[in-house]
Amino acid sequence: MNIARNFINTAQRVPDKPFLIGSDDSEITYRKMYSLARKFASMLRDEGVEPNDRVIITFPNSVEYFICYLGALFNSCTALLVDFRTRPQHLDYFRTNGEVKRWITPKQRPEYQDIPGQLLFPENLESYSELAEEELCATDNPIALIMYTSGSTGVPKGVCLSHDNLQHTIKSITSWANIDEDDRELTTLSLTHLFGLAHVHIYWTNGGTVYIKEKLQRIPKLLQQLTDWKITSFPGTPGGFKMILDQHQDQFREHGKNLKYIIINSAPMSPEYVQKMLDTLPNTKIYMYYGLTEASRSSYICYNDHRDKLATVGRPSPGASIIIGTPDKSIINETGEILINGPHVTEGYLGIDSSEYFDDGWLKTGDSGCMDDDGFITWEGRIKEQINIDGLKLTPMEVEEILMEHERVKDCAIVGAPDPLTGESIAGFVVVEGESDKKLEIELRKFCKGKLEVYKIPKQIIFIDEIPRTDSGKTKRMQLKEKLSGEKK
Repeated sequence: MNIARNFINTAQRVPDKPFLIGSDDSEITYRKMYSLARKFASMLRDEGVEPNDRVIITFPNSVEYFICYLGALFNSCTALLVDFRTRPQHLDYFRTNGEVKRWITPKQRPEYQDIPGQLLFPENLESYSELAEEELCATDNPIALIMYTSGSTGVPKGVCLSHDNLQHTIKSITSWANIDEDDRELTTLSLTHLFGLAHVHIYWTNGGTVYIKEKLQRIPKLLQQLTDWKITSFPGTPGGFKMILDQHQDQFREHGKNLKYIIINSAPMSPEYVQKMLDTLPNTKIYMYYGLTEASRSSYICYNDHRDKLATVGRPSPGASIIIGTPDKSIINETGEILINGPHVTEGYLGIDSSEYFDDGWLKTGDSGCMDDDGFITWEGRIKEQINIDGLKLTPMEVEEILMEHERVKDCAIVGAPDPLTGESIAGFVVVEGESDKKLEIELRKFCKGKLEVYKIPKQIIFIDEIPRTDSGKTKRMQLKEKLSGEKK
């Protein structure tokens, strides 16, 4: 069933309940959103966009974004959701690769003007008639979304996600996080990415209210709003919560004390900071989940209930299956590739033979991990990010976790650097408190020497103002490798 049908059912059940509170604190009810999205669907028809067509929607977090998104789904279109800050050449690649009919955006931007098919959000939307109810979601178009991978290891691939994939995810998270119509979520996550977006799917299915902000900024005011708006859910990334705990822990403790739950994703969180979260908000359920765009929310853990498993990303979610190794030989307590199966897993990528990414129906994630005797999974990094030093292999996380224990290290990232003798060596990019100098570099190496094997000690340490990351918090290692090349010139 089209996930927009969930919204229609909720709008008919609780029409006057607030659905979204925008960044400007404006409120829109389910009834009003239903009407505006139907008008937008009608406008799409006038612009020649028919059911089963593909459209790009590229907006910041806003009410207008969801009018477009729901309107496209009402019109039985497939939506390609693209971050508003995406560079013009990438947007044009998505347009051509996705064979889209139109791309929709809130305003004119000169650098994007040469890309064909632009459609601006109309100022006169209220003047359009609503698409008739019998025409809403009328065509059986199975693909709801095409979401492009980051392309950090190659050309971005369009992940095809069906309505059935998304419906399963909605049911899964609702069940293990116990989400209901009384929940009120404050989100700063990018809503063109699946982490934040899937939460909105859940809320419009259950009849909750979502408060949307653009980015994690003005944190003291944001934390005050947890109290003012009686927020029950505040999802975020490990990096975001680390910043809050390091700089605003007392305010977080005060204003977050009535949070029902927090869900964390994008990368594992260090056990030290998980424990800080549990200590700061003892009455709040703290969840972590693991997944990919191709297989969202594949495992989860409630840290409150499994305090001896803080380094893991939990066990398989309801309906999901996870093994380590291969379908013919799954392994326990050994490191191998994480494979996933279940109704939430994509059937493949747009326009390419996807068979190489599957093994007998199991998605080959490209992630390295280990499953213990209790079924809990420890994520160990991307296989392609493994560093090979003269045959000795390690993951960046092994070194990053040690560096982060140093009192002056605020953030760090490890990459493999070309080495004429060993093939690769360790290069560390480090953000520190205060001034950096050669003395600190030597001190950090000595610190690592006491905790790591010799081959894992960084051969180079480069001090940097900020670690580049994606909107979902993943380290842009390729960008750091390029910077490393620049350092040598």
